Amino acid sequence: GFGSPRQAGLPRIELNSSSQPVTIDLVDLPESQVQAARAAGSREAWMALFQVAVGVGQPPVLGEYRIEGNRVRFTPMFPLDPGRQYHVAFTPPAASPLVATVGLPATHTTPTTLVAQVYPSGEVIPENQLRLYIHFSAPMGRKGGLDYVHLLDDEGKEVIDPFLPLDAEFWNDDRTRYTVFFDPGRQKRGIPVIDAMGRSLTEGKSYTLVVDKEWRDGNGLPLKDIYKRTFKVGPPDERPLDHTVWQIQAPASGTRTPVTVAFPEPLDHGLLLRALGVQGPDGAAIGGDIVVGKAEATWSFTPRELWKAGSHNIVAFAMLEDLAGNRIGRAFEVDQFDRSDRSPEPEKTLIPFAVK
Repeated sequence: GFGSPRQAGLPRIELNSSSQPVTIDLVDLPESQVQAARAAGSREAWMALFQVAVGVGQPPVLGEYRIEGNRVRFTPMFPLDPGRQYHVAFTPPAASPLVATVGLPATHTTPTTLVAQVYPSGEVIPENQLRLYIHFSAPMGRKGGLDYVHLLDDEGKEVIDPFLPLDAEFWNDDRTRYTVFFDPGRQKRGIPVIDAMGRSLTEGKSYTLVVDKEWRDGNGLPLKDIYKRTFKVGPPDERPLDHTVWQIQAPASGTRTPVTVAFPEPLDHGLLLRALGVQGPDGAAIGGDIVVGKAEATWSFTPRELWKAGSHNIVAFAMLEDLAGNRIGRAFEVDQFDRSDRSPEPEKTLIPFAVK
């Protein structure tokens, strides 16, 4: 529906799709109710009076409220998802509530969006795995994903609260990649929560990641299908990254053959795309294209220009991590966090290779 029934002169709820961004308006309110709206001095008071939510009992949608004559207008912080229905309630004091369901039509009607890939992509992850990246074939809607992501143990039972509940939603810019963090309080040693709940993952066991098809895409439609992926859990990884054991396959000068780096263990897929680069003989960064290899155990860089002979460097920035959050020269799990924080971390590490 697009609002409460239209009757001239009676207060009603309207979806104003002619404005950009789309707003939800209270129209033809009596002056007493307009005054009640004017008296709402805080966001909490506004939301108690005029609430928009994705369903009855759901948290309110955040946005801005303003009064224009006898019209009260709600502009959502994020655009409304096409195809999604929103529950709207205006509850003025000493008057009957005004309630309606509004929504933009779905721009498509047949689900087409899928979970395209989940990283890490290898069959085995460490017991203290830090994060998962869920990639979609098309942009997703505004709603976060933890309600739709589940972890099942090898008996098919759901693991209780394996992921970190965060207020912020960790999407990339085009909303095609969602990051899920395992709760570090359950993954890392020396934190009392582990003793009470145990780690989210247990070495030697298998787990299945499930992504519900009810998760809505950018068109307000569910996913085309449910996603399931089973992986095994290996021992915890508590050692710093050691770049001295990386194997570099150097290219020949005068070619655009990629330089390839092989790692003894998988590294974090998202960070591999932005925490490694190449520096030329003059110390300047070289432009090029990156390919992350199978199971995130190799990294290749193809320059846009031909290689020139001379000394080059792989540049590893300090944020580079393995699957458990360990960095070059620093393990994620340390006995004294304060001591670790006081030791300056190098901004980047240079790993030389020669182009001949």
